[in-house]
Amino acid sequence: MHERRSEEPLSVPPPPRGTIGSTRPPNDVRIGDFVYLDGAYQRVRDMRSAGTATHRVLIFAGREPWVMREARTTYRPIGLL
Repeated sequence: MHERRSEEPLSVPPPPRGTIGSTRPPNDVRIGDFVYLDGAYQRVRDMRSAGTATHRVLIFAGREPWVMREARTTYRPIGLL
């Protein structure tokens, strides 16, 4: 059995097909964007304000909502650019 050593980088799968990645602040995320969480790309289905413009609650299908508090790489479908 192979154990991952701490100095080995985590393997991140390629982004969803037909998307372009960019580092975006929470107020620039859109419905339809993808965010990499817990080892998988999650598509934003809906979102809510978290009280400030610098925080967003992102809602996904099949996963609990997640609060985005800082800029993060998101992947936007080319058709939504």
